[in-house]
Amino acid sequence: MKIRPLTKQELTKYFSDYRREFPDWAVEHDVVLTRQQEPLKQRIAFEALRDGTYRPSHSMDVLIAPDVGILPREHAGKWRQVVRAMEEQFQPSIRKPLDVVEVLRLGEQEVALSPQANANYLTGLAALSAYVGDVERALSWSDRVEERLRSQGRPPAPWELRLADFNRRLRQAVQSGQQRAFLQANRQTRQE
Repeated sequence: MKIRPLTKQELTKYFSDYRREFPDWAVEHDVVLTRQQEPLKQRIAFEALRDGTYRPSHSMDVLIAPDVGILPREHAGKWRQVVRAMEEQFQPSIRKPLDVVEVLRLGEQEVALSPQANANYLTGLAALSAYVGDVERALSWSDRVEERLRSQGRPPAPWELRLADFNRRLRQAVQSGQQRAFLQANRQTRQE
C-alpha cells in the first residue's frame, strides 16, 4: 500500500472538527486556529505529514516584543541574513549531518530545563536511547513515560495508551537485547 500525504482539502476537512471545538478562535490559512488577548496571540496549526497523518502544533507570540517575521517585500534583501540566523540558532545544526547522539543530548537538555515534558517527548528520548544502545537510559526514559502517565490525574487518552504500549514493548525489546529489531519493525509499520 502506497502512503501519500494528506491534501490541503483533506486536512481542511479534518480541521473542521477542531474548528467546531474552538468556536471562539479565529481561522488563518484554512488550518490554523488563533486567539488573541493583548499582549498575546496563540496559534494551533495543523500540518499534513508525509506519512499520511496530520499533527497539531502550538505557538505563542508576544505582541509587545519585536516581530522577527519576514514580510514578502523584505525577502530579497533579508533571506541570506535569515539563513545565517538559522545556521546560528537552530539546533541541531542544519549544516552538519544529523547525529542521533547529539539530538538525544539536546533533547535531554531540554527536559532538564522543562521537567514537565509530555509522554510523547519522553517516548522519543527512550526510543533514541535504545537506538544508540544505551540500555540504562532507554529504561530510565521509559520509566519516566510510565510515571508521567500515572501522575497526570486523569485516565490516559487513547494516544497516551499507544505510547504506554510502545514503551512496554520497547522495555521488553531492550531487556532481551532486541531493541534494534523492534525499532526497525516499528519504523516499517509507520511507513506502511
